[in-house]
Amino acid sequence: MEWFEEEDFWRELYPFMFPDSRMENAEENSDSIIELTGITEGDVLDLCCGPGRFSNAIARRGFTVTGVDCTEYLLSMARRRASLENLSVEWVLEDMRSFIRPDSFDLTLCMFTSFGYFDKHEDNMKVLHNIRRSLRKGGKFILEIMGKEVLASIFNSISTDELEDGTLLVQKHRIEDGWRKIHNEWLIIEDDRVKNRWKFSHWVYSAAEMEDMLETAGFSKMQIYGNIHGIPYDSDASRLVVIAAAE
Repeated sequence: MEWFEEEDFWRELYPFMFPDSRMENAEENSDSIIELTGITEGDVLDLCCGPGRFSNAIARRGFTVTGVDCTEYLLSMARRRASLENLSVEWVLEDMRSFIRPDSFDLTLCMFTSFGYFDKHEDNMKVLHNIRRSLRKGGKFILEIMGKEVLASIFNSISTDELEDGTLLVQKHRIEDGWRKIHNEWLIIEDDRVKNRWKFSHWVYSAAEMEDMLETAGFSKMQIYGNIHGIPYDSDASRLVVIAAAE
């Protein structure tokens, strides 16, 4: 089992990764996605949808939404949130490396650094090919990750986050393989004792690398931004957002 398939990883880290403020921000960010991509209606694929923060927000805006994730725990949270509002969203338990529906979507989202998890670069490329095949002609793909340039400008080897109950998340980071990957060690600390520990690595890509990868996968007309609100990708960027067209 790969690290991102472990239910306990997401269950224990959920309060840190998906606080109410982040879920609420999806509302404003969804409006930005629609504005940036120019896709105002149709079928949307939320790939690695997690607890459905974007799937549900996009569904509220009248789109037909399919949320795909490989973690049952996160999908259960997504279903629960959707049911509270009687939102109609298709939830699919599947690995992004295998999910393909040719010519089925007008817009695909992959948000919150949900790309680059696989050990082999070829598997990450396979995902891009799958997305391209699943989009209709004229469709758009929007990807939001921590770009290599942004990471280099803010990199710290240790960071911490604390919940109201005192539970502490300590993150240790190390750059690997000539800035191709980042290695992470995350520790949950309760009552001054390490409750759990995870070690994992994932790829970090620059804007130029992502453009080349998307072009190789068959995309065109790439647009690069420094956050979901469309600021330039420069020294003030906080994220790498790429929009690519399926022509």
